[in-house]
Amino acid sequence: MNEIYIFNAAKLAVKSMILTASVYPKPGLITPLDNSALDSTDYTCYIDGAMSLFQCLVNSASAGGDTEALKPEDAYTILKSSSKIGVDDALRATRGKLSFGGHVFCLGLICAAAGRLIAQKRILTSKALALTASSFVRGITERELWTLEDERGTRVFTPGERAYLSYGIEGCRGEAEHGFTETLKAIDMLRSLENTHSNLTLRERITHTLINTMITNQDSCLAAHGGIAELMRVQEEAKHVIDLGGMMTREGIDSVFGMDKNLRSRGSSPRGSAVVIACALYILALTEMKLTRSGYEE
Repeated sequence: MNEIYIFNAAKLAVKSMILTASVYPKPGLITPLDNSALDSTDYTCYIDGAMSLFQCLVNSASAGGDTEALKPEDAYTILKSSSKIGVDDALRATRGKLSFGGHVFCLGLICAAAGRLIAQKRILTSKALALTASSFVRGITERELWTLEDERGTRVFTPGERAYLSYGIEGCRGEAEHGFTETLKAIDMLRSLENTHSNLTLRERITHTLINTMITNQDSCLAAHGGIAELMRVQEEAKHVIDLGGMMTREGIDSVFGMDKNLRSRGSSPRGSAVVIACALYILALTEMKLTRSGYEE
């Protein structure tokens, strides 16, 4: 696997995380101006954690290409080991505040998908990346979620696991296994907004797409910390914002700030939707990479 490609694939994954965090406003989420509504984690801590994931993502991209001859499900064993290292690195970098479990899982799969597609000399399209990433985790919800009930009392569950046990919400595992459906929808909206609303900045397009994602995304972070009622409440608030025009109207923009105020007052942070946006931005960046004699470059 070309080293320049591996480096750039991992770099773009980290960049997608930082770009997502840098967008303002984002109801309940970390921005350069606001801490997380859930635990007051700040922007600098987030950046430290995102940067710490670079090596993990390099390993994922490399593994995707190096295991090209294996069945995707068999390659996942290697990817899972890399993900665990990434989570540990993030926890050290953020002093235990952020694990980035959803980002490590989803972006790692997409990194590996990119590596595999390049090894197979295939074009990096959005659907090819999403479906290849999904192929690594066929059956993961059955293997890792259906058996959770048997593990009660034996270990501490992650927020995503608690959301599944309480409400059947599959979170990032479901998003990945089902073909990154929310991510592909976000990609379509980002492209559509760029083509039809050129007056909007990239920041505004991302915010609008994020809030639209909140309407349908089964956000395990919201469910784990606020219950199914909070998840449904955020979905309704997001729909109200979009109905008012979102970032495309003055009334909609005002409603975005109003939603942000509401979520922060309740300590509610839709981190699952933020992961979807980071994945969408990452896939878009990968599809725009150019193939040169020395490998894929930005």
